[in-house]
Amino acid sequence: MTDDGRALPPGGTPLSPNGTPLPLNGTPLPFTGRHAELERLRAGLRWPGCRGVVVTGEGGVGKSRLAAEFADEAAAHHHRTVRLPVSEAASHVPLAAFAPHLTGPALPGELGPHFQELRRLLAVPAGRPRTLLLVDDLHHLDASSLTLLSALATDAATAPAPGFFLLATLPQDAAWPGALRSLWHQDAVEHLRVGPLDRAATARLLADTLGAPVTAPAVRALWDAGRGNALWTREILRAAVREGTLRPVDEVWCLTGPLDDTPLDAPAEGRFRALPEDRRTLLRLLALCGPIGLADALARVTPEALAGLEEEDLVVVTEDDRRSRVQLAHPWHALLLRRGTPRLLARSLLLEQAGRVREHGARRRGDALSLARWELDATGTADPGLLVRAAGHALDDGDVDTMCRLARAALAQGPHVVAGLLLGEGLGQRGEFGESIPVLERAFAEARAPGEVESAAAALSQHHLYGLGDAVAAFGVLDRAADRIGTRPALTACRAGLLSAVGRNDEAAAVLALAEGADPKPGGDEPGPGPAGARAAWTQADVLLLQAHLRVRLAAGRVDEAVRTGRHAYAVQCGLADRWTAYYPARSLYLVAAALLESGRLDEAERTALEGQEAMRDAVPALTVWFAWVRGRIALERGLVTDALAHFREARALARLCGQAFAEQRALAGLVLAAAHTGRLAPEAEALAPAGAPYTPLCRPDTLRAHGWVLLLRGAAGPARDLMLDAARAALSHGEATAATALLHDVVRWGASGPAHEEARTELVAATALVQGTLAEVRAAHAGAVTRAGGPDPAALEAVAERMDALGLHLYAAEAFGEAAAEWRRRGRAASAARAAARALARRGHCQEAATPALAGAAAAVPLSARERDIALMAARGRTSREIAEAYVLSVRTVENHLGRIYRKLGVTGRADLADVLLA
Repeated sequence: MTDDGRALPPGGTPLSPNGTPLPLNGTPLPFTGRHAELERLRAGLRWPGCRGVVVTGEGGVGKSRLAAEFADEAAAHHHRTVRLPVSEAASHVPLAAFAPHLTGPALPGELGPHFQELRRLLAVPAGRPRTLLLVDDLHHLDASSLTLLSALATDAATAPAPGFFLLATLPQDAAWPGALRSLWHQDAVEHLRVGPLDRAATARLLADTLGAPVTAPAVRALWDAGRGNALWTREILRAAVREGTLRPVDEVWCLTGPLDDTPLDAPAEGRFRALPEDRRTLLRLLALCGPIGLADALARVTPEALAGLEEEDLVVVTEDDRRSRVQLAHPWHALLLRRGTPRLLARSLLLEQAGRVREHGARRRGDALSLARWELDATGTADPGLLVRAAGHALDDGDVDTMCRLARAALAQGPHVVAGLLLGEGLGQRGEFGESIPVLERAFAEARAPGEVESAAAALSQHHLYGLGDAVAAFGVLDRAADRIGTRPALTACRAGLLSAVGRNDEAAAVLALAEGADPKPGGDEPGPGPAGARAAWTQADVLLLQAHLRVRLAAGRVDEAVRTGRHAYAVQCGLADRWTAYYPARSLYLVAAALLESGRLDEAERTALEGQEAMRDAVPALTVWFAWVRGRIALERGLVTDALAHFREARALARLCGQAFAEQRALAGLVLAAAHTGRLAPEAEALAPAGAPYTPLCRPDTLRAHGWVLLLRGAAGPARDLMLDAARAALSHGEATAATALLHDVVRWGASGPAHEEARTELVAATALVQGTLAEVRAAHAGAVTRAGGPDPAALEAVAERMDALGLHLYAAEAFGEAAAEWRRRGRAASAARAAARALARRGHCQEAATPALAGAAAAVPLSARERDIALMAARGRTSREIAEAYVLSVRTVENHLGRIYRKLGVTGRADLADVLLA
């Protein structure tokens, strides 16, 4: 059965979210990611001096597929295509490749007549497209065919007419035939190296194959596992879908576990079996243990043997902290080698390598994690202290699945508070709150030291709120902890963070202010025990306090301060030795990205969000959801509403996957809001938390903002304005100026008149005075421009639009230009109105499918026909009148007449002004 209950079609073929079979069993994957390579081949075919291209690359990158796609394209453009059948099995059969194209029997001793016959076959009449000769896997060509091909290529290169075009593929390190190498030296043949797909191309390939978007963590995991090799990406993808490790959630493909142990259907490569036993054993050891020291590798094979494995691209030697290490060259080889290693041999290799590391003292940072994993894999158990230390290292690496496994193994041998904290956190990150909360409750009950109590309370309270959306239970945990150990910094930080998260930011600020009054901190940004200069070291409690300050400042509008605080928190947390209270330094980065966005620094916000995504391993969906969410917010502010929808859908799928009701509602609100910006009512709007009770944990200002846009789309403009105004006032009353400005600015953007809108404009100016950054400044300027005596000031609106555009707020800029156009038109200034409307449409061109109320009148204000608009755009882009005439099959005089009318309608004097209006 599929995840939504639909039966699999016959044979168990997996289905895409829309119910169509996926091309994973015997069907080629979609062809993508090779635009540059195809363009190189097209250029070679067009250039008479190029007589052929030799395509090389490692096995599985898609050389043959590229050649076949190009051959099909050439045939579609009337190039005759001749394909030579080449195979390893026929590589010893004389003239096997050319035999199908000969009229008589293939006689190796009569190459002269065969040469003449094939020469005639490949020749084309003058002026006709030349023949394409495709030779895939040239290294398998039999000797006679290779001799004949070399003669034909040499003859074609010296002929006055282009003749035929040779396209051949070769493995990366295979020897070239002498004739082709000679032609390459003469620039008659080009060499095209095909590398692995990059991550962006892999993402497109996965989405095209699976028929739906794939989350960023899943793309990263699949790209890491296959390293962009199309063949192995296909095999790993097949196995992941078959095993359910990759499955669709709300029509977005999500990774549900690590790919490390995914059983592949691919046959074990013959070169493993052909290797000497000592080399194969070393490869198995690397597959089981991961990278090992160079000395350990040389204890098993000779330097010559290791060098041979490196030359065969089976291992690589790297430098890691001034230590040489050996590892498998390709991650997918580990999957094959582990599958083919007998259990007893694997046990022996694991324990032997563990013994070697212990002999060396096991002093390196990763040794504890390696020893625990190896001993657990080999025997099913290990020392509890070692397991807990190793789980901590897995936490540092963001490897949640390994952390859970090690912590669970430690708990199997008896109570252990830190092991319980680690296991509980890991289970929560995977959305298993039904198990994580009892585990953390046991750790909380067993904790005796104050540090253990506050750590357990911190984790347990956050699981109640972010996992179950239960604020009462979350605060109850903190109260129980305070009854046991009194008020402590970590408890204070957690209380403030949770208060801010549920919309009680004023209370959160008061909690932090009270704590700072009792224990002054240097500079306000650096909470810690005691005055400046007295600190021994930063602690996990300090990080929690910094993160609480970050949340409070972001919500209160002190966004520039929030950025500094968040970066400080990230730097401090990265330097902590232990993180079993303050998990994952990247947690601060999505909030920093949000603060940068609210400050108007959109490019910096996007870079920070991407940095945070890269800092997280794939198995932490409960945190990666927030990076998708903040990227959706950034895209929406830019006006990239289609991208925003994709990010919010990804965030919602990840939130559902890990059972986070709190995060799901935030992502859902973003999704509905982004859809509303396209003029469409998202069907998911029905799942929004009810709007009647603001400031419940699941109904935050962004949810109310989404409700307001839904009402607007349903024609209830009055109730929509009232809802947004009430939500903004409630936000301000709770110390959330940042959210209030977004709500009020939306009402201003809707652009109607009346008392409610006048109130919104006045209140927006007052609210933005509380918020730092240029985004607040342009919002205030926008409100000021439409609140002038006698009506909106169109010149001021255009000035505001320019500022918005400079910040990358293209949608806001388009809307402001549209408002200016409407006001110029009301004043009878047709030329000014047309100019402003044209500029609105030009900015709208950066906004994907945006269709907001303020944009609705912009198109009508541009008095250009569709033909006139096309001609105007071509002229603005520098095309001459003759070029435009040729493109539209018009006379030059007609084009000039069109341009004259366009200039008059837009109120401009020439082409330079057109570019300013339409392209700026």
